Amino acid sequence: MTTIIDGYCTLGTERETRLSPEMLLSWMDKAGVSKAVIAPEDREIAVENAQGNDRILELSRLSKGRFIPACTVNPWFGPAGCQELRRAVATGARMLVLAPALQGFIANDELTSGLLQTAGQLDVPVYVHTGQHSSAAPTQVVLLAARHPETTFVLGHCGSTDYAHDMPAVLRSATKNLWFEASLARPWAVGAYTAALAGRNMIFGSSAPRNDPAFELKHLTRYLPLDEYPNVYGGNLAKLLKEPL
Repeated sequence: MTTIIDGYCTLGTERETRLSPEMLLSWMDKAGVSKAVIAPEDREIAVENAQGNDRILELSRLSKGRFIPACTVNPWFGPAGCQELRRAVATGARMLVLAPALQGFIANDELTSGLLQTAGQLDVPVYVHTGQHSSAAPTQVVLLAARHPETTFVLGHCGSTDYAHDMPAVLRSATKNLWFEASLARPWAVGAYTAALAGRNMIFGSSAPRNDPAFELKHLTRYLPLDEYPNVYGGNLAKLLKEPL
């Protein structure tokens, strides 16, 4: 039986990310999802980094292994941000989330260099939100990954929706340290991306509550059957995060 891990969910109380831990667990049970990466909400990603990181870490501890905590740091905090990343990872964070549109920078700006070097030293993958804004096009993330070969990157949403036409070139140019998370991408496009990658480095994600995990899986499995692509639904992410299946 395939173990399904949701690669990105937000637990929050504001705007379109209002989702409680209890509701997410209910959605996961309905969809057959065993574990989920959980991330801070928008305000915490933008400015309240430490508070958001602590909240997510605590919710993860209370979940009995079902939530995998991600943390966030705004690159504008400079050396203090690097210190916050070290602190969050030391207390259990497994992934760093960057959202250029929320945090006010261009994805491949050298502003991020110190933070990304720290992530590489800590062996923590960096999830970058892409699409729907010009500050984080997938091509920018490709350049970022090439400039920081010691750091692992996850290209969130596969550039959906505004940059879907860039994706064939992105897939051809991708370095080995670049992974792809499929939330919000069209199911048939994810099938094509997975084929281009030969099943490697592709990760299932729902981006709940912006999308429903059961709905996402229902449509995605039409193009990527669970029994044929178990790594896309859990194995690849487990390998990336060193998470037991």
